[in-house]
Amino acid sequence: MKEILSNVIDSLPPLPETVTKLQSYMAAAGCEVNMQTVVDILSKDPLITAELLRLANSPFYGFSREITTIQQVVSLLGVTNIKNAVIASSIRNKMQVDVSPYGLDTKAFLAQCSAESNFITDWLNEEDKALAQLLVPCSMLMRLGMILIANILIRSHKDTEFLAALKVNNFKNISLLEDEFCGVDSLSFLGFLFDHWKFDETLIQTIAYIPAPHAATDEVKRNVYALAIANQVFDPYDGGSVYRMSVVKGLFKEASDRDVHYNYDNFVKRIPNSARANLEQLIEL
Repeated sequence: MKEILSNVIDSLPPLPETVTKLQSYMAAAGCEVNMQTVVDILSKDPLITAELLRLANSPFYGFSREITTIQQVVSLLGVTNIKNAVIASSIRNKMQVDVSPYGLDTKAFLAQCSAESNFITDWLNEEDKALAQLLVPCSMLMRLGMILIANILIRSHKDTEFLAALKVNNFKNISLLEDEFCGVDSLSFLGFLFDHWKFDETLIQTIAYIPAPHAATDEVKRNVYALAIANQVFDPYDGGSVYRMSVVKGLFKEASDRDVHYNYDNFVKRIPNSARANLEQLIEL
């Protein structure tokens, strides 16, 4: 399985040449990055320019006016956010998705992924726009680890056996079964992929701590708790269930104890109706 994991990583679609040029320039420039040079690199690629303008005018960023030039995008989002967004968009647009090894309907899974991304943006844009913008690549790729592990299982002809094991376990302890079959769980794999694709170190650390937000460093704890909470609300199997919402309440308390605060009323207003009903049921109990 380790060999298959390695082969899957090696066979991933390469990042566009513009992305690698941008990465190389930023690595060489360090803290002396020139925004006009970044604009020049991006402007030479019409496809990436068009995609960045689409993203900038999408709900992901929530700008109040239309963004019409790549200069505006770079100025408003900053170079690091641009680099991360370009990488995430390039990856997402090339992925072939089949999550049948998880017993999930692929169309419904993708709709859930889209709802999760929109929720993270909608929730955080209201109270912390900088955080919302920072986490766009994470929200776009939150379930990528599952997508690639499903691919690994299919290629290794372990998909039927994996699904049978999930059923025996009532679709619980997913990460343990992922580790048993593939040597890695989906979120850990996602963290490795973020490192492989050279995302910003802050995002790599953010992904790495989602399963254990209490262990996150002060630098990334606010990022981590936001994604850990969203992960419970939109779990592919029982997101927003009474159990998941009880975990959410615990995460809010734990975050507060670590001096990480979100607007709880704003959060409740924006979660799906079913999740809100289950949260209210917990409060009544």
